[in-house]
Order: sequence, then structure tokens, then C-alpha cells
Amino acid sequence: MNSSHHTLRLILGDQLNPKHSWYKTVNLQIVYVLMEVRQETDYVLQHTQKILAIFAAMRDFAKQLKTDGHCVHYLALDNPENLQSVSENLNALVRKFECQRVEWQSPDEWRLDEMLRKWALGQSLETNQVDSEHFITARHELSECIFHGIRPSSPRSFGPPFQSIRPGDRSTATRGCLEVNSLVR
Repeated sequence: MNSSHHTLRLILGDQLNPKHSWYKTVNLQIVYVLMEVRQETDYVLQHTQKILAIFAAMRDFAKQLKTDGHCVHYLALDNPENLQSVSENLNALVRKFECQRVEWQSPDEWRLDEMLRKWALGQSLETNQVDSEHFITARHELSECIFHGIRPSSPRSFGPPFQSIRPGDRSTATRGCLEVNSLVR
């Protein structure tokens, strides 16, 4: 593996989507990073089997990316270079690979989203968050569509509009948005 890469791309454990646009083209100036960190295993009590399943899936995904020709750096939980923190590992890896840019897919979890946003603010290099491409709608599309920029004070204020959207309904997001808006007005 080259010692320097133009871009570091962070892949979180719930973003193992081989169809993401990132992987369509092999570029040896990009290093994909997956990391097992105590920060993520310890923030809430989780079943050991769940953690092991996620790590196994991450390792398998990293192996597949390597097989496809991508540069991958995997930090296992017991790796001596692992600082057990996403942000601390990012800082160390940016230095190690002499990166000029760091990218990540939108985290599904607010806690990680905030941590990465704050980390990016403190960086002198270019940072970029991209869509994870695993949801049917864009990240803020549904809330903007339903609430027109106004957040409800509690989940209970969602009320009847959500009762009209049945589980398994295959309608497009736009159609669902129009249906909900007509009920809200």
C-alpha cells in the first residue's frame, strides 16, 4: 500500500453497501478505512454477538473491497495502532497517509453525525459528507416534506397522517409525501 493517498474515505459499520457509487471506480489515491473502536462498542450496552456480527461483516466487506482492487486500511479492535476513537484514529490516519481530503457517508446515527461534523470543523484539510445511498429518500427530504421546516414538539404530534402510510407500501417517496401533506393541511 502506498504511504500517501489523496483521499481517506471512512466506512462505518452500518454502511457496508457494495453498490454505493464510491466503489464503481478503483482509484489508488483513495484509501478506504474501516475501524473497530471501543468508542462504538462501549457507548451503550450491546450484546456481544451483535458486535461480533458487525465486525465480521466489516472484515468481509474490507476483504471484498481489496479483492476488487481498492486500497483498504482496516483497524481491528486489538491493533496496537488503534486509538479506540473514530476522531483520534482519523487524525492519526490522515497523518499516516498524508491525506488532503477526508470523506464519509452520512451516519445513520445523530451522535456520530455530530461527532464527525465537529471533527471536520477542526480540520485544515478538505472534508466532505456524502449520501449513504441506502435510504429511499434523501436525508432531510421526508421531514421537510411533512413539516415544511417545522419540527413537532413530540412524536405524538405526528398523529393521523402517519396512520395512512402502511408498512410495505411501495409508493414512491414523492407520492407518500403528497399524501401526507394533503392530510396535514
